[in-house]
Formats: sequence, C-alpha cells, structure tokens
Amino acid sequence: MSEKARSVIQKYLLPGLLAIALIGVSLWAVRQRAEAQSYRTAVEATYAQAYGELTDDLYELENTLSKLLAVSSPSQYVLLLDEVWRLSGSAVSNMSHMPVSHVDTAELNQFIVRLGDYAHALTKKAIRGGIITSEDTDTIAQLRDSCAKLAAEHEQKLTAGELPVGGQDVYFVQSDEREDKDTDDIAEFPTLIYDGPFSESSEKLEARGVSGSEVDQNTAEGKAEEISGVDMNFAGNSDGEIPTYDFSYTDDNGGWAEASVTRQGGLLLYYMSSAEGSAEGKPGEQEGQKYRDIALAKLRELGYEGMQSTYAQYYGGVAVINFAATQNGVILYSDLVKVWVDRETEKVCGIDARNYLFSHTQRDMVQAAVSREEAEDELSDNLTVKSHAMALIPVTPETEVLCHEFKCTLGEDSYILYINALNGEEEQIFKIIDSEDGQLVI
Repeated sequence: MSEKARSVIQKYLLPGLLAIALIGVSLWAVRQRAEAQSYRTAVEATYAQAYGELTDDLYELENTLSKLLAVSSPSQYVLLLDEVWRLSGSAVSNMSHMPVSHVDTAELNQFIVRLGDYAHALTKKAIRGGIITSEDTDTIAQLRDSCAKLAAEHEQKLTAGELPVGGQDVYFVQSDEREDKDTDDIAEFPTLIYDGPFSESSEKLEARGVSGSEVDQNTAEGKAEEISGVDMNFAGNSDGEIPTYDFSYTDDNGGWAEASVTRQGGLLLYYMSSAEGSAEGKPGEQEGQKYRDIALAKLRELGYEGMQSTYAQYYGGVAVINFAATQNGVILYSDLVKVWVDRETEKVCGIDARNYLFSHTQRDMVQAAVSREEAEDELSDNLTVKSHAMALIPVTPETEVLCHEFKCTLGEDSYILYINALNGEEEQIFKIIDSEDGQLVI
C-alpha cells in the first residue's frame, strides 16, 4: 500500500470507523439505561400498589376493632375477630412485596402478626365459652388507636409520594434513625399478653441460636461477600435484638444486594439480592424439587444441618422455600429459615434466618404419652390421613408442645392437624390452599 493511500485511511477512514463504534456503544448504553429504568418503574409501581393496599388494611383493622367494642352478640364478636385475623394476614402479605433492608427493623410487621395472633386467640377463647375481660376490651381499644395512627401516617406518606423504591432503600426506619422520630414506634404499641400462641413477641426473647465471640467488621464483610459473590460496601451497624453489621451493593444495571451479619459469631442473619428471572406460577414436581435441592445445599454450606423443607411459594421469578430444623426426627417449627432461589440462574438470591437464630437450641424432648394410633383416633372420620410426622410447635415464644402432625384430605380439600402428644387434645388445625403460586396454609 502506498504512503498516500495509508495517509488517506488514517486521515478519513479510521476516524469514521471510530465514530461509528462510539455511536454504537452510546446507543447500547442508552438502551441499557432505558431497560434499567423500565424495570425500576415496574418495581416502583408494585411497591406503590402494595403500600396503598397496606394502608387500606390498616384502616379496615381500625374499623373492625372499633366494631368489636360495640357488639354484644357472641356470634358477631367471633366474626369480627376472624375479620381482624384475615386483615392481619393481608397486611403482612402486602408488606412482603415491599423492600426491607433489614428484618430487625420490621416493627410494623411484628405488630401486625401479633395483632392477628391475639385476635385468633380471643376467637378460640370465645368459642370455648371464655369470658372477654375488661383487660381484653382495653387492649382492643389500644390496638384500634394504634391502627388509626398507623393508617393516617401511611396515607400521608402515600399522598406525599414517600414510598420505598427497592434495592438499598429502607422501608422501615432503621434504629439509629428513630431517635428523633415517633412514626411507627413499637413502644407505642400495646403489649399483647394472652393465653394463646405468641403471647410475647420475638423481639423480647434472647437469641438462642447466636453464639461465639464477637467478630470484626472485616470478618463480617467477608461473610457477606461469600454469600453475595460481589464486593459489598459497609452500610452501618444495627443495634436491634440481634446486633449486626450491614452491607449493601448496587451496580449501573439495576442490580443490588443487601446482607446483615451478626456481630456475635459472624452468622448470616439476612441476605437479599435482585433476581434475574421472570418466571411465574407453580412449577412441576421435578423442577420444584430442583429448587429445594439448591436451597438445601446452600444451607448445608452455611452450616445448617438437618433442615427439612416445608412449604414453597413461587412469584417474581423466584422460588421461596421454608425450611425447619429437625431433632431426632421431630420437626422444630420455631427454627425456620426462608430461602429464595432465582429460577433463571438457579442460584440462591435470598436468605432470612431470623427465626432460626432466635429459636434454635438443643431441646430436652419429652416422650409422647399418646401413640400415633391413639392420636389418629381423635381425628374426624371424614378425614383421610396422607402422612404423619412428629413436630414441636410453638405455644408461646418460651413454650412448645410435642404434637402428632397429620396431613389429611377431605374431598378436594387438604388440612394439617396437630394432636397434642401428651394429652391427645386437638392443638391446631390449618387448611392448605393450592394456588398458582404454591401452597398457602391458613
């Protein structure tokens, strides 16, 4: 090639090619930003809808609790208590669709769960002929006032557009930000003490599953990066019931991750990251088993042995699987770990070990005084037993009872019944609802 031709190429052709390449890269970047913005907009719309429905639930709870103070008919009283329990479940469901950067700050979630449990316990008390005391009435009035305050605050935030937008954003106010704030203050919620399940909330209990010496920030960061697979940034300390180091990560493509590691023992308390998948609906048995195996392998890798999968839900491109610890073949339903598996990448994208770390310890198991056959005789003749297991179920945060667990069917409906293994009484009953997103237990 002549010098003249080479000069022409260098002067005109190469700059043109470089310009074309630059335009191509710019167009790609614009497209990536647009896709990320589209995803963010869709996520924000989901959060806004859930937040609005949560606000409606809080108003409905206030309204129903107000009615409880006015009725005198036992049947109406029970119907209203059932409505409180239903609304509690609806509110918790809506909160599950919103970002939570740290489960230790979920006071509102804990309050709503305790409210539902309290209503359910009063229902059982009323059905058994128990008298509703003046203390119960006073507590209902306090609960009504708390729901009214919460509903007004959430409506104000909704109107002002102060909504969570995902990723590293915080939905519940962190403890170190709460010193000058009154909003959603758990101290203003009445303490629920009653003869029923979960009479004291878990935040007042000692974390039995946390042990070991205190670790430094670097060690905790290593644990967070081990589970996330990315370089995490220190986001601060949380001084909740289980003190933690908190970490976060974001990238330019909308990806994010959050993790909390206990300061004592360096244990993973909570981890959540963005999912790449978009699959919806319940998978086939073989596919569902694959997700359970992936989750179980990750739990074993993290040191959780003897875990047994219980129920699963499928939404937002992920499989959310609950695991319970076992001891000598007995299922420990207080010791739960929830695992999220991305259905696209088949990788674990979330873990919530709060219940496990609060509850897990070696139990002194009592011997069953009622045999399986004797327990089965207590079941309705209309039921068909499909499986049996022994389970330790919570009565209060400090008390558990050994039960025979029977999974049964009645026509097209499925149930789980718990028969007390010490006295043969029917301790609890749940109905299993098979939905498009998995199984619901109500």
